Amino acid sequence: MTRSVTLSKLDIVYLEKCCADLGVTYGIIICQNMEPDNFLVVHLAKNCEEDVELLQKASEIEDLQGPSSIEDISTQALATQWISACKMCPGTFNVQGVFVTSDKQNIDDDQIFIAGKKMLHDMHILLNQGNNLCASIDEGNMPILFLAYSTASKEAVCKAYTHNTMGGSFASMNCHFLDKPIDWHAFECCYELDNIFPIFDDTQKINIENQFHRAILAIKRSLSESEIFIENGCVDESVSLEEFVTKNRKREVNGNYKATIFLPVKCNQSSEHFVKIRKFKGTIRLSGVISSRIWCNNRNTLGDVQRFMRNDILRSLAARIQVYCDGLTDPHVSNDAIFISEPPRRVFFNLFVDGTMNPIQFSEYIFRGEAPTVAVAQAKQVLDLDISTENIVADMEGLPDEDIFSNISLSNLQKTSTQPIRNSAKYLTRSMYMLSIALTLLVLLFSIWLHYFFP
Repeated sequence: MTRSVTLSKLDIVYLEKCCADLGVTYGIIICQNMEPDNFLVVHLAKNCEEDVELLQKASEIEDLQGPSSIEDISTQALATQWISACKMCPGTFNVQGVFVTSDKQNIDDDQIFIAGKKMLHDMHILLNQGNNLCASIDEGNMPILFLAYSTASKEAVCKAYTHNTMGGSFASMNCHFLDKPIDWHAFECCYELDNIFPIFDDTQKINIENQFHRAILAIKRSLSESEIFIENGCVDESVSLEEFVTKNRKREVNGNYKATIFLPVKCNQSSEHFVKIRKFKGTIRLSGVISSRIWCNNRNTLGDVQRFMRNDILRSLAARIQVYCDGLTDPHVSNDAIFISEPPRRVFFNLFVDGTMNPIQFSEYIFRGEAPTVAVAQAKQVLDLDISTENIVADMEGLPDEDIFSNISLSNLQKTSTQPIRNSAKYLTRSMYMLSIALTLLVLLFSIWLHYFFP
């Protein structure tokens, strides 16, 4: 069966605009995987990193010139944009491919796809380098879409790239175009996290990123066994979302349906080998509340809604941990060290393309004390979105109480609290001893005075 990709008319308008800005432009494709072989394009975002470099290098008399061909495209800039966008996408969507626009070459030129195959092969290697925690939650073996658009022929061609050691291969895809916008339905829930994970690594220096990766995989296994209720009821996974919305339209509150996650009971009394005693060198505790919000369309099923909700929670957790790990100068920490960290909170913002607001939202993460302008700058640089601070929804997650961290610090010091008490007892004993000596000397002097004056 031939794979297919569905675009909207706004996507074509955006590709035309990209061609007008520079000769050859490129960027990422964010999709929803409708079926194993059917992809719905949600957002196109050109790479803005090279725009900044060109503005810095260009003089007043020079014309801005972008890449003249696909061979000149920076795969490093593309991979960086890909990784950053993965953290900002809700669990419903994935960064699924790359688009290239040109105002000179026709898309039936085989040279475009030969160069595109090499570019995707190099980028695939870059994406798999390092310890990208967000990549550990996404589905593997998914093809990378390569969309080529030419203003010369007003035609778009998309192919699916599959990676292998021989350089990869392309497969043909059918392009479909939507005449009307898609009806999106929002689902949201709050997931309370309070887990402790043991560290069994007995080396002097522990790789904290690997330990976080183990924790994420453990939470992924737990969520896969969870039960998700929608509007306080158990649902049939095979029911289409269109049928569900028709029956529950009156129960919709503020445009969002509520979901609740019930985790499995971990005890199993029927197993005689359930209890295990093991020694460990340390622990990682993850505590807090994750606000999840996803968007689905009528072609999705309730099973898709549950799967997307699990993906969103995992991706949000992985994104926060990734931000923390990126700030480490050295991923190796001492096994007797104590670290207390406040992760960033999640904020949401709408998509605005050519002044038209899309009902779906993307997210960003800001730390305590950071202004929403940080999310505005990231939306422009990564997703090519012009938004304002008024578009930032920053009240989904509240700031944690500072007393929590101080209480944790005090609890860690409880085992050393007896030492000051012991020292004060020694100081008290020494004072009593000196006082008794002083009183003895005073009595002696008083006795000598009585002996001489009253013989």
